[in-house]
Amino acid sequence: MFELESQISTWKRHIQAAGSIGYSDSEELESHLRDSIDELSEQGVSEEEAFLLAVRRLGDTAVIHEEFAKLTTEDLWRSLFVPADSPLTARRNRIELLIVLGLAVCAGLLSKIPAVLGFGDLEQYSLLYLKNAALFAFTPIAVYFLYKRALPLRSSIPVLSIFPFMAILINLYPSYEPHHTAILTAVHLPIVLLSVLLYFYGGPSPLIRRGHQGAGTPAGWRSTNTRLNFVRFAGESFIYVILIGLGGLVLIFLTAGTFELIGLDAFPFITAWIAPFGFFGLFIMAAYLVGQKQSLIESIAPVLARIFTPLFLLVLLSLLTAFALTPNQAYENRSMLIWFDVILAIVLGLALYSMSAREIDDSFPPAADQSPDPLGPSRRRADAPRLWDLLTCALILSAVLVDIIALSGIIMRLSAYGFTPNRAAALGENILLLINLILLSLGYLRYILKGQPFRDILVMQMRILPIYPIWALIVIMLFPPFFAFR
Repeated sequence: MFELESQISTWKRHIQAAGSIGYSDSEELESHLRDSIDELSEQGVSEEEAFLLAVRRLGDTAVIHEEFAKLTTEDLWRSLFVPADSPLTARRNRIELLIVLGLAVCAGLLSKIPAVLGFGDLEQYSLLYLKNAALFAFTPIAVYFLYKRALPLRSSIPVLSIFPFMAILINLYPSYEPHHTAILTAVHLPIVLLSVLLYFYGGPSPLIRRGHQGAGTPAGWRSTNTRLNFVRFAGESFIYVILIGLGGLVLIFLTAGTFELIGLDAFPFITAWIAPFGFFGLFIMAAYLVGQKQSLIESIAPVLARIFTPLFLLVLLSLLTAFALTPNQAYENRSMLIWFDVILAIVLGLALYSMSAREIDDSFPPAADQSPDPLGPSRRRADAPRLWDLLTCALILSAVLVDIIALSGIIMRLSAYGFTPNRAAALGENILLLINLILLSLGYLRYILKGQPFRDILVMQMRILPIYPIWALIVIMLFPPFFAFR
């Protein structure tokens, strides 16, 4: 099913990804594109044809579509004006790679700041490094997107200043035994910083005016499609980090073994320099590779979603079976409750990843010989429920049951032992997860049983996402003083 806003969002994202067209220029191009689409639509041209014609009218200004490939409308408009490789493009790519490598080195240098300030003993100050790890990893990515998207400095610098602000805040807060609030800060800070990265990924959010009534459509980081693309980007970057990290570990052990054979101990140098530079540089390299290999990534995403959805469904069903056999364990065993929460967070992440993959999968048009769907355009074959939708729905419903069990266990422990930072954080997160999972399950049931468009689920879920960084910010800023920094 053709989605105009989705196509425009993707088109604009690839324009900005080219690096040669700045943010303000891309905004102007989008304005011209929308004006042309409106003009063609008033002449009776369909939305899809109007979009293709409007893109073609822009000519060779979109030098950016060389890595963009889908077997639908996108493939057609891409083929209309993909330029051949040029020395200018090659030079721009070399500059971008050098900038990424420089930022990877900067990530390693950031991780050495504690050592410069006298906190170099990794074992003694492990909690300090743990709290700041997300800042070391994500700050270079924000700078990279600032360059890559050519975002306006006037609106981007205040957002970028969130990174040093968070660094000052979390390091000025003291931490006393048993350090629960400090560990909670380390766990929740990546959630807050990911929401900041969303701004740099999607750009500022002006309200696009369309049509004679002047209906407003959010663009930039507030756009549903941008948020969904960012979820996909985060998931694929995580996969790249794991794969490259495993290769790096093999290289480190081979290097250490080689030096050991000649009687030299390389581990002090490896732990002090190679490991931090390699680990924190991984994240910016993963972000770069995801953008460079986007067409490959978009073909892998549905496959990964379909592999892990049934596997995690089996895990949840096993958990429910275990609880049915030993019901008291979920209330008495603290480790089991923690394990429930970890699995629930992974399941929600997998559901989001599946939804981002589904948007790609649903972009294929119906077969040429397909007869019209009597249920209307919202239930065309491209948007009809499939086996994987049923499995995802079953996964979410199972997660709701597991969350109810975990939440009841947390409440019982709170009534028996009182509030602690960990129990308070777990209570809030389980409530958020339960509400989110219930809304997701209702959305899937309406989609499967009543034929409502799948996009309604996407819009609902993308609107819920900002609640998580808000809660994470509350845990980071308010929990430490409330619980006496313990």
